[in-house]
Amino acid sequence: MKKILEVEKLTKYYGNVLGIENLSFSLSKGEVFGLIGPNGAGKSTTIRSIMNLINKTEGTVKFEGKEFDKDDIFIKEMIGYLPSEIHLYEELSVKEMLDFHESFYKKNIHKRRCELVKRLKLDEDKKIEELSFGNLKKLGIVLAFMHSPKLLILDEATSGLDPIMQQTFYELLKEEKEKGTTILYSTHIL
Repeated sequence: MKKILEVEKLTKYYGNVLGIENLSFSLSKGEVFGLIGPNGAGKSTTIRSIMNLINKTEGTVKFEGKEFDKDDIFIKEMIGYLPSEIHLYEELSVKEMLDFHESFYKKNIHKRRCELVKRLKLDEDKKIEELSFGNLKKLGIVLAFMHSPKLLILDEATSGLDPIMQQTFYELLKEEKEKGTTILYSTHIL
């Protein structure tokens, strides 16, 4: 199988405090890989290091065989990322935020966006600052999925979602897997 993500000897120290040490794994096309552990186990540190949102102390991260450089726009276009905590432009409406995100892509992703907004029952007229934690999470899911990425990196994706919306989210994950999307999913809930 074609390797989509390769993590080799990933290590992160915060000063003298160890975040993760010597972590290696790889994901093949269409694979779902779970990072499961209690809070503080290093799941988010691993994901933030992979995404180059924090500097790793040591190790390499490759996407389709190419080292993941934080300035590589091509690689970023191939990844959908849902952080555990979502911080967006609060003065924008949901529609404005989605329009802004959509403008980053050359391909037409509007149809997929509309499908996701409908399935997740997201109100595009609300201001981001007015959204509940659950609705903010739904917006994050739309932003991560709407460009049909090759790799989805999802950090505590269901926190804040009610049980019905969690089921909808799991259906979306199953559909993505069937399309061949590779998924890295972190959670503290078995």
